[in-house]
Amino acid sequence: MKKLLFLLLPFFALQAFAAETIIQSKILKVTLDPAFPRIVQYTWNSSKAVFYGQEDSLSQVRINEQLYTPEVAFTKTANRADYRLNIPEISVVVSIRIIVVGNRVDFAINKIEENGAFAVHTFDIPDANLISARSTQPGASFAGAKMYTAVKGNGDDFLQATDTTSTDSNPKDYLYGILSHNQLAASIWTNSVTEKSDNGRIQKQTSKKNGYVRTGLWSGSWMYRAQGMTEVDPLPEVRIVITNDLNNDQEVNWQDGAIAFRKIMNNPLGSERIPDLVVQRIPMNFASQATNPFTKTLDETKRIYLNTDGLGQFVILKGYGSEGHDSGHPDYGDIGSRQGGAQDMEMLCKAAQIYNAFMGVHINGTESYPEAKAFDEKLVNKEKRGWDWLDASYYIDKRYEATSGNRLQRLKSLKDQVPSLNFIYCDVWYARGSWDSRKLGREIHSLGLTLATEFPSDHEFDAVWNHWAVDYDYGGKNIKGFNSQIVRFIRNHQKDTWIARDPLLGGSEMKDFEGWQGRNNIDSCIRMTFATDLPTKYLQHFPILKWEDHSISLENNVKVGLVEGKRVITRDGRTVLDGGAYLLPWNPLTEEKLYYWNSSEGTTTWDLPVTWSKLKKVVLYRLTDRGREPVQEVPVVNGRIALALNSNTPYVIYKKSVEPIADIHWGEGTFLNDPGFNGGGLKAWTVEGTGASVERNALGQYELVFTPGGSAAVSQKVSGLAPGSYYASVYVSTGNNRVAELEVTGTGWGNTSASCNSSLWKNYIAADSKSDSYLQRMYVFFTVLSATETTTLTLKAGAGSAPVTFDNVRIAPIVYSPKPDSVYFAEDFEHIPSGLYPFVKGPAGGINDPRTHLSERHDPYTQKGWNGKNIDDVISGDWSVKVHGEPAGLMLQTIPQTVRFMPGKTYTVSFKYESSGADHALVVGDGTKISFSMTLTAADLPTTCTFSFVASDSMNSWFGIEKLNEKETDLVLDDLIIMEK
Repeated sequence: MKKLLFLLLPFFALQAFAAETIIQSKILKVTLDPAFPRIVQYTWNSSKAVFYGQEDSLSQVRINEQLYTPEVAFTKTANRADYRLNIPEISVVVSIRIIVVGNRVDFAINKIEENGAFAVHTFDIPDANLISARSTQPGASFAGAKMYTAVKGNGDDFLQATDTTSTDSNPKDYLYGILSHNQLAASIWTNSVTEKSDNGRIQKQTSKKNGYVRTGLWSGSWMYRAQGMTEVDPLPEVRIVITNDLNNDQEVNWQDGAIAFRKIMNNPLGSERIPDLVVQRIPMNFASQATNPFTKTLDETKRIYLNTDGLGQFVILKGYGSEGHDSGHPDYGDIGSRQGGAQDMEMLCKAAQIYNAFMGVHINGTESYPEAKAFDEKLVNKEKRGWDWLDASYYIDKRYEATSGNRLQRLKSLKDQVPSLNFIYCDVWYARGSWDSRKLGREIHSLGLTLATEFPSDHEFDAVWNHWAVDYDYGGKNIKGFNSQIVRFIRNHQKDTWIARDPLLGGSEMKDFEGWQGRNNIDSCIRMTFATDLPTKYLQHFPILKWEDHSISLENNVKVGLVEGKRVITRDGRTVLDGGAYLLPWNPLTEEKLYYWNSSEGTTTWDLPVTWSKLKKVVLYRLTDRGREPVQEVPVVNGRIALALNSNTPYVIYKKSVEPIADIHWGEGTFLNDPGFNGGGLKAWTVEGTGASVERNALGQYELVFTPGGSAAVSQKVSGLAPGSYYASVYVSTGNNRVAELEVTGTGWGNTSASCNSSLWKNYIAADSKSDSYLQRMYVFFTVLSATETTTLTLKAGAGSAPVTFDNVRIAPIVYSPKPDSVYFAEDFEHIPSGLYPFVKGPAGGINDPRTHLSERHDPYTQKGWNGKNIDDVISGDWSVKVHGEPAGLMLQTIPQTVRFMPGKTYTVSFKYESSGADHALVVGDGTKISFSMTLTAADLPTTCTFSFVASDSMNSWFGIEKLNEKETDLVLDDLIIMEK
């Protein structure tokens, strides 16, 4: 009987509720249709001004692309209305609530009941017109934004609603939509999401009605349960906000609606951090080189902290996993051992918080590489190849990733190992804001991680940072950032996703120094930070209130405008930036200190902030690699100071003298103190002889330099070494037969050392801080038998007429077995410390990100026979060296820093190889000349190459692999053995 009454109720309800009904707050009255969830009108109580909704009757919902006419039950309170939509033919009941609070109206589905086998996948209410304006309302207009990413043009539409306005035969797609007329403005937000893109979140349609033209907005459709999913998505929700004049300019337009929109919009996780993240960095590891191990990245984070007096840093670890960037995806929890492993990575991310750094990692969720343990034929489409650099990748089935839950578990594995990680940067997503994008965003946010991404169109709903937006000269100018005045007005303070170099707001830019795109000059980073990013971030602390052609007003009485072609920023009427010079209070909200910068020479005069108005003097510091260096006290005259300082040099001003930054522990997480000489001296080292000093090179890197002269050395006792095997390595360059040596003493093997007397071979690794120099790494291996042993590391320079340079000493554990006495050198590539030891990259292709790396076995996908592969990626064990499609020229070679051949000795070298063509040669050389070449035949099975040579008197003999042509063929090398006679 109760069921029968329920079924009959909607019929009688339709009769009883034929008249309109009202819910209201103190500010807003909302007129509803009780027969169907339809908003008819909004009335601003104080002025009786109105917005309209949908004046035409509605009766249908759309579920899974089919229209249904539900039976409707309705109840209400003073400010809330509830609709229960029963659809008997599919046994589905949808509950919708409309509630008004203040000037906000929420239209939300709060329950979907599936009482049978029918599963709801999509839902929407067609032609809903949740809010509309009419041409009969003076000033009626629409402002809408679509995704637009090119530097020129924008994605905004500003349309008047008049009797002659063009009508839309079908609804138009927008990401953001605002209506306004002379009395009120209204914005609409929705969590709409579809299979295709975010561009249809808002539906807009202009229609000709009887006596007026109507422009209406409503939500796009929702994915409630994506195809293939059993779990459901967040319930559909729309928020509408109505406002009068909010920016006190005595008029109402779209900008008032944009301000009000901030009260109803989603705020991406981490967006509140964006205004403080001034310095933009990408430490790069690539192709097994591990040029930026986690401990080195921490030291560089400390350097930036000192150089900027603690400004926030946004740091993407590109290549944190597997063999570096473009390796091992999507094994997100495979933290690269050569980079330092999970322990060092967590140490970095946790310690970086002390230095105001926001740490994240680069992942690829679109392509998978065969060495990844996650790789299989369910994950990828083996017929659809993606990026092919170190290895060919294959496109991931994103829906399989979502439905299986595997991706979330791999992300969780990363977060579990590195709980101090702050964000995920998702590269090459290519989903254009579809349901797949939203799903990934929810997964990442569920782990407490902020989301950044490469392209602005991929994760607009969730991402706070886009790589192509901040790396202005990287990539094409048609995909450079979200180009919209409307959206930037709304969210400028939340995101770094905009086209940079706006004449008023600027834009964050990146000029990093840790190997990305081969960049390695820290001074360029510091200059970009202060010349471009600090003013941008200053403005981002204040949401925008009014945007005119040549000026913008922001909160807290901040304004930016063009004055005679120069950008001028003021606060409280006082100039804080004038063209290329500024005196910017920081933190902008609390103004504890002032940063000074001037791109030109000359004296500048500034009004101090209101909060500094009673001071008689202030204290000026210059910012350097050592942090704040006192310059002078500056007198305050009538609230003003005059500064005549060096151009393009950062300074900071405090109200009174402050203590210097506490002594930085260089080398934290390593076994050494100041292994990169960033302390600027040799305080941490014991010096023997003369001529040893620490010098800052042209790129801003500190290096240990022995000037020409007698023998000298610096040494350091190494503490904290548990029993086990280790390697020590260091960059070194020398010349004119002056011996440079790395020695470790007091170990289980006694003394062990490596030396060289010439540096004739350039560093061609783009991601290496020493690229384009002659500094190469030299290695020694040693074993500690007891934790009580006293181990000493020494860097030596023999007597000679050339300078010797060392940098970036590293000691790390390694699996290592001593070779038999009968073998001069052996390497099976199973436990390489870094790089391609004993090989270095040759000049083929110049300084670049090479296509040669250590390849890892993952049967059957890395081996011959899978998907047409004609040779194995790994010959023996789990690792081999893979030369992949390199250009013609010398690709690999040993150097004396890695294998030193003694004069007059005969050496027999053998190794196994496979090759997809007879396109490579074994070469032997002396100095920079090739003296012998032997073509390696094509081989699809492991083949042994053996050759002998007599080492030259120069002690600069070497051997290597040369590419003979430009064919994109592969060579795999393993099990290298060298015998000496």
